[in-house]
Amino acid sequence: MNRFPLFSIVIPTYNRAALIERTLATIWQQTYPHYEVIVVDNCSEDRTEEVLTPYVKAGRIRFIKHGQNYERARSRNTGMRAAKGDFVTLLDSDDLMYPSNLEDAAKYVAANPGSKCFHNLYEFVDTNGKVVYRPRFSALTNQLKTIAQGNFMSCIGDFIHRDIYTKYAFSTDPTMIGGEDWEFWLRVLADYEVGRIQKINSGVVQHPDRSVNSQDLNALSQGLQQLIQNLRDDPHLAVVYRPYLKLIESSSMMYLATLSNSAKLHKQAIGYLWAAAKKNPRVVTGARFIRISQIATTGAIKGADV
Repeated sequence: MNRFPLFSIVIPTYNRAALIERTLATIWQQTYPHYEVIVVDNCSEDRTEEVLTPYVKAGRIRFIKHGQNYERARSRNTGMRAAKGDFVTLLDSDDLMYPSNLEDAAKYVAANPGSKCFHNLYEFVDTNGKVVYRPRFSALTNQLKTIAQGNFMSCIGDFIHRDIYTKYAFSTDPTMIGGEDWEFWLRVLADYEVGRIQKINSGVVQHPDRSVNSQDLNALSQGLQQLIQNLRDDPHLAVVYRPYLKLIESSSMMYLATLSNSAKLHKQAIGYLWAAAKKNPRVVTGARFIRISQIATTGAIKGADV
């Protein structure tokens, strides 16, 4: 590999004209210069293309526009097919790259020449850049168990080698909406060891229009059920994840409980927690389960008092 790896930054976007320039600005501030930017527009109905035209003319980004609106999975696949880099990294069009993101990735590649999949840490910030939450990332001593506990990879701060991004793709099955990211990483991590840069180099921006805030919980529940069925039906993945299927199922329920709490549907959150406990009774003593249940119970009581 070249001493200076080329990173392809793939950005799916839809109706983010008001936000995408801030995201791009964090790329222009990178301390590492060897990258390309591929923006895949999911047939936006706002001024996204107009906003991006000057960057296209200046040769700063490659712009691909879908002829109709698809889900982000197809946009990410389109970007990966167009990529020329040694590694692809994914970035949503409302999120942030911190200045040394790519430089630290290049250093990691130099120090770990055999690594084909690694990630950095990320945090959640508000629209002013103030930190609102920093996730706790479990150790990678057993990466299969860690990814079974939830999608810690997300789709930010991840780096996948050409050998991976030309071979794997996000599922575009409409029943998988909301679960396709996790399903992608479950497949990748079944075959490749994931490395970690122990540094927060990415920011997920919390704002009212964020896609996760508008997800249909019933549709997402069906998507997660399909994810689990896909694991059971795949001969290779069924063997790899056999010890962790119950954990994946319970983690799915806790994720739905978290989203229910965010939507103030606290009784529904309690229902998901009950389902998680039935799938895997061990989770009830975990810090995550306790935290989610406290929020759900408190919210349900307050709601009953109104």
